Amino acid sequence: MRKKSSLYLMNLTIQDILQWIESNIAEPLPLGVLAKKSGYSAWHFQRGFKQIAGMSPGVYIRYRRMVIAKALLSETHRSITDIALQLGYQQQSTFCRAFREQYQLTPRQYRLHVQEQATQE
Repeated sequence: MRKKSSLYLMNLTIQDILQWIESNIAEPLPLGVLAKKSGYSAWHFQRGFKQIAGMSPGVYIRYRRMVIAKALLSETHRSITDIALQLGYQQQSTFCRAFREQYQLTPRQYRLHVQEQATQE
């Protein structure tokens, strides 16, 4: 019974952290800050996070930033630099590299692709 209740508590904690990450996505979010916010040691937090979210905190944060970036690139005309800064990247080049690694396209190529798709419809 005790193991079940501690797993339930960890689940609630991780759900709260996931919401907090969404609200603070543009901020630096090192593991130590997330673990401290959760009340667990870094080791226990990372282990519980991966068990519940299916990926490590760092991978999850990068994934969420890229999903938001895709939406901003396709739904707005904001500059790539503005989007990079909004998502917490210090430099546009770092953002572009992360985007290309995730989607095999640069942000500019992705935006052009989306625009081409829209004109074909």
